[in-house]
Amino acid sequence: MVRPDPKQWVGKTVGGVYTIKRHVASGGFAEVYEAWHNELDTPVAVKMRRPVARETDSASQNARTEDYAFAHFKTEAILGFRLRDPNVVRVLDFRLEAKAEYLVMEWLDGQSLRDLQDGRPMYWRRAAELTAAAAEAVASLHEKGWFHRDIKPDNFMVVGDGADERVVLIDLGLVRHRPLEAPIMSQLAEPTGWIPYTPGYCAPEVYARSGQPIEESPFTEASEVFALGVTLFKLLTARMPWPGTTAQAQQVEIALGVVPARPSEFEVRLPTDLENLVMRAIGGDPAQRPASAAELGRQLRRLLEPSARKAAAPTARAPEPTPPAPALTPVTGLRVPLGPSPALARSSATTARPPVLPPPSTPAPPRPWVLAASLGFTVLFACTLLAVFLLPPGVTSPTAEQLDAQRLDAFEPVPVPTLIPVEQPTAAPAPTSPTVVTTPSPSPPTPAPPAAREVSEGERRQKIEARLRRCPDAPSGLVMVEMRGGRLRTIELEPYVSTDPWHACAAQKLRGLADGQHALRL
Repeated sequence: MVRPDPKQWVGKTVGGVYTIKRHVASGGFAEVYEAWHNELDTPVAVKMRRPVARETDSASQNARTEDYAFAHFKTEAILGFRLRDPNVVRVLDFRLEAKAEYLVMEWLDGQSLRDLQDGRPMYWRRAAELTAAAAEAVASLHEKGWFHRDIKPDNFMVVGDGADERVVLIDLGLVRHRPLEAPIMSQLAEPTGWIPYTPGYCAPEVYARSGQPIEESPFTEASEVFALGVTLFKLLTARMPWPGTTAQAQQVEIALGVVPARPSEFEVRLPTDLENLVMRAIGGDPAQRPASAAELGRQLRRLLEPSARKAAAPTARAPEPTPPAPALTPVTGLRVPLGPSPALARSSATTARPPVLPPPSTPAPPRPWVLAASLGFTVLFACTLLAVFLLPPGVTSPTAEQLDAQRLDAFEPVPVPTLIPVEQPTAAPAPTSPTVVTTPSPSPPTPAPPAAREVSEGERRQKIEARLRRCPDAPSGLVMVEMRGGRLRTIELEPYVSTDPWHACAAQKLRGLADGQHALRL
């Protein structure tokens, strides 16, 4: 059957109030549009179911397939309306019209995990944080007894920013209640041997049931943890863990038990605990995976917590010298034991250390200038004493005024000589000789210092990348940074966090870099 053109609804109004604005995405059973609620003046998402019958199938088989698709479509509407969970997309309306079957959902203004990654490895903290939020969204679905059965990066929307950011689980088209015997609609029983899945994200124990009679749902919390682990691996490396060139080939490798690659094989540097957690989540043994989506989220949150500072290791120190015991003064009339008492001996043998006596202190020799100054002061003092005692009685030393008067009386003026002018004879002018002008020979020019070689943009970038590789927790691969005002503002679309060791080191290494976005390969 030819698939109808999804754009045929653009510009039309359905339900009397929903005007279709543009086509957004295509799914396995439906088309998704951005629409406008004319009465409430608010954007909404309209999901229209399309026919899934095939011309190669019989009429009865096509009728059963259509009933099955419609049952899932209605289940999605009922579940999305009842849950009212902020981490699960909310359904607002469900309509059945002559030419259209559609449900109306809240419009989420954001990006899917696949679009947010944009084909590049994501910084490990950012990837772990988003996957933890996605695991918590899946866990809220599991608490109600439902399995999503189509977990992949396309089915998680990241909306909001900063503290208001949240990860929302979308596309509930394949949700299934835990007990297969009691679905919401009787038509929900899958056709025998048919299991819905996305190749590359289906756990091996689920894929092994394909083609067999289905008596109970093969999906478990462990199979959903497997899909979350593959999602985290894809965010960290922008690759799949298996080498198959197509999604179906990778699914066959999963079923055959091919050991998945480790993220470090793709030159992605991660904390060891995170890499081990990823490998357990995508392992073939369900018992080795985290017990539930909630447990996976808790383990990822634990890895994101800042590690406690390690206590300083004890260092070897020499024992502090023990001051010598004061000498005992013998007292007459008392009998003092010459040795220590037995109790003190036992205590000293078990607890006390042998005292370490400090070396005897030797007085420092006097410095030469101290001796000279002392000798000078002694001589001056002696001379003063002699002058006082040797003067005859009644004679006192002259005062300063008397000394000045004596000097003025003894002063005799010196006559100033008289200058007599003397006429000098006029000398004949000397014969003129030709003036020889000597021009100094020009000195050789001083060679200019060699100009410093300009550093190319490529060399400057390589130096910056080399410095960043030495930062703690530095990721590998392509890293996007944004500089404003000469300072680091974002790393991999993540706001700069001063307490993050990688962010703090990168901010120091990139200080002074030109404003704008820069792609650096580490």
